[in-house]
Amino acid sequence: MLANLLPGIREIRAPLAAGYIWLITLWIGFSEYIPKKNDAQGIWESAHQLNVAVGTTATLAAASFAAYMIGCLLEIRARSIVQWLNFSEWRWTIYQKILGHPLAGRLDDPRMLSWTETPETSRGVAELHSLVLPNETFISVRRPEWGSRASRSALIDLAIYIRRTGGREAAIQSMMGRFGDELDQLAIRLQAQNVDPYGTYDRTTAEADLRVNVGFSASILMSVAAAKSSLEVLLLIPCTWLLIMRGKQKAREANDVLIQAVVSGELNSRVLTSALSQVAGSSAGSGEASSAEV
Repeated sequence: MLANLLPGIREIRAPLAAGYIWLITLWIGFSEYIPKKNDAQGIWESAHQLNVAVGTTATLAAASFAAYMIGCLLEIRARSIVQWLNFSEWRWTIYQKILGHPLAGRLDDPRMLSWTETPETSRGVAELHSLVLPNETFISVRRPEWGSRASRSALIDLAIYIRRTGGREAAIQSMMGRFGDELDQLAIRLQAQNVDPYGTYDRTTAEADLRVNVGFSASILMSVAAAKSSLEVLLLIPCTWLLIMRGKQKAREANDVLIQAVVSGELNSRVLTSALSQVAGSSAGSGEASSAEV
């Protein structure tokens, strides 16, 4: 029973937690405009009478429902903002193109995979040497447009998987770009094929959504509180931004689960399967043509 309840709890906790913060924000911002019980007239008088009639428990339940609905209306999916805040790319652009800072030469271009053969990142280097084209290295592979949605390590694994499976004829950049088109659909297939990895993906996604929504709503709360009381409250806003960044990192980890499921063979990517089969077919055709010429 608990296993069946947990997914539902994960689904509601992000909008509910953020909704409570939005309600507190509204209360701080507009409570002074709400008339007291003795001064209330019209709809406000009816609201006070309803509160007395139903009791505190029912009022709190109604407030919780309102918080949940507000949270649903203003909910932000963490995976939708992963590509918004690319601080590493901004820093590299500022150093390289704007300031011409010498430090830029020591920074890895965040637009590239920048894979190096070290013990920490080695992934079968000896085997890969036979798959690398002349004058080609994995450092020259550019991140796909969706690349900020996954970690560099996962993208490297995906690139190596494509080259190892498709051989030298496999165009890494093109296939990785097409793979991003089905990334969101892979979670549905993973749920149907393997529950355990999907459970990891679901938990990580829920944590990402919780951090992003609480961080964003809390930043608005801090701003309203600062406007109503003291500007020193604004010093807390960086904490909310840090929470949003942690949510972004969690969203990347969730996508890493999908990529690793494909790389390990737990999940089939239709885009890669189709592209790699075309590569295999063209290679076979070229081989037959060469044999015929001989």
